[in-house]
Amino acid sequence: MDSKTIQQVDVAIIGAGWYGLVAARTYLRLRPAANILVIDSDSTVGGVWSKDRLYPNLVAQVRLGLFNYSDTPMPPNHGNSNDPRVTGEMIHNYMQRYAEDHDLLRRIRFNTFVESTKQGPQGWSLTFRDSSDVVVADKLLVATGVTSIVNMPKFEEEDDASIPIIHSRDLGASFKALEDPAVENVVVVGAAKSAYDAVYLLLSIGKKVTWIIRSGGAGPLAILPFKVVNMFNSIAVASTRLMTHLSPSILNTQGPLYWFFQRSPLGRWCIGRFWDFLDYLPLNAATSVFWANSGLGVVTLPDFWSTLHGPNLTILRDEIRTIKEETVHLKSGSTLQADYAIMCTGWGDHFGMFDANHKAKIGLPAYGEATASLSPNSEKPIQSEWERYDAAAEKTVCEKLPFLATSPNTKQPTQLNRNCQRKWRLYRRAIPVTFAENGDRSIAILGQIHTIQTPLVSEVQSLWAVLYLLGEIESPDTDTMATEVSLWNAWTRRRYLNQGQKFPYSLYDFLPYVDSIFKDLGLESRRKSNAVAELFSPYHPHDFNGFVDEYLAKRDVRKKENK
Repeated sequence: MDSKTIQQVDVAIIGAGWYGLVAARTYLRLRPAANILVIDSDSTVGGVWSKDRLYPNLVAQVRLGLFNYSDTPMPPNHGNSNDPRVTGEMIHNYMQRYAEDHDLLRRIRFNTFVESTKQGPQGWSLTFRDSSDVVVADKLLVATGVTSIVNMPKFEEEDDASIPIIHSRDLGASFKALEDPAVENVVVVGAAKSAYDAVYLLLSIGKKVTWIIRSGGAGPLAILPFKVVNMFNSIAVASTRLMTHLSPSILNTQGPLYWFFQRSPLGRWCIGRFWDFLDYLPLNAATSVFWANSGLGVVTLPDFWSTLHGPNLTILRDEIRTIKEETVHLKSGSTLQADYAIMCTGWGDHFGMFDANHKAKIGLPAYGEATASLSPNSEKPIQSEWERYDAAAEKTVCEKLPFLATSPNTKQPTQLNRNCQRKWRLYRRAIPVTFAENGDRSIAILGQIHTIQTPLVSEVQSLWAVLYLLGEIESPDTDTMATEVSLWNAWTRRRYLNQGQKFPYSLYDFLPYVDSIFKDLGLESRRKSNAVAELFSPYHPHDFNGFVDEYLAKRDVRKKENK
């Protein structure tokens, strides 16, 4: 039997994607001597953009200049500044170079899956799959994201299948096999953006595709064109401050524009007409681009629709009952032959390294259950108190954002049932309320906010979280934190329906989140040169370049003043 190896570190970071890399760099900027270990189950950096997950035609849904860290521009595709695309290969190479430039690679333990994480007297103890090693850390940053653990559907008699059945996560690793001429017919299951991408990829290499979408599901998601009215980039439009007023946000409930757009009948009429116009743009979707009930995607490839509209694609509103040998049996009674099956069926429990009691104490939802009740021995606020905060939050959201008081009819009857929502009890989407209440600054959960500008938000959230762990910023009282958490949960469910029910969704609302974090840090988040640009000019990551240095300079001034 292998002897156990115990490694003691100051900080353990789980995940080497956008959040994990910048969290490591930020911590080292503030504490250069810290002994940091980054742990990732993949063989390279990148998370969803790791090398093994890349495949041809994988392109991000943003244009060049909107998907990078604030102080590190991303080079254009093959040096062509006229090419606005951001490919998967570009992103991976960018993150690899970032890790190299900031001396992070030697601190990363690759090919290591964290099996268990528990808090004990010595700190946070991490154990790993297929290893007897143990890492004990004083502080823990969890940056696993939401696309690390696959959700695979279960079929009747699935052991009888003779064809490969993979998840969309493994498209990159399986691409060579899919190119084989013997693979002619492929079944794709699901209605998220990953399903669109898989279908496009398969059609582009000459396969015949049957795309199966549940009739009772929320999909397919809406797909916007790369440019609105062939003039304005969709993500750039969503990155303006004007959009923060056209999208009702609980983080943006002050000022004259808020009062006009959200509280006046005329303003709400204007918002309705704006989103009605955008609804003319996407593919037939279950709900509008405003509600984004099944998510939202953006087309970045010029031949995307012409490829999907070709003769080799069949779309079925059905579900798979079982797969026997090479025959796919559908619940409708139909059958079809397939050489491969790709499940674009979402993601599983990316917090599986915590047991139920740790999840409850930290404030993470219990995957697969309607609610995550706190255990009898966990710290306050207890479940009944959360119910009180949640009820008050429902009322506040409807009062402050009347547009969200009445939701559209969808196929998901539980969409507004707060008892069926997965709730993250994390202040500022990062800090467990019960830990903060007890003065325990040993853990932060990163990346639990879904926005259109992941790299920028990862930088901002990481600085705030690291400063909190180091005791350089104060947390408010428990009532303030619990109120903020419940308001967020109530808002994201009402704002994004099914997506908000399942995830901490904030698609159009990254700027109000940045505003709230910058306010906590004493920084100015309005970075444009004049009022017109502030409202209409898209915010790019480079607009926030130097914000860490700004904070450090202000901190040094405060230290001198307090001497």
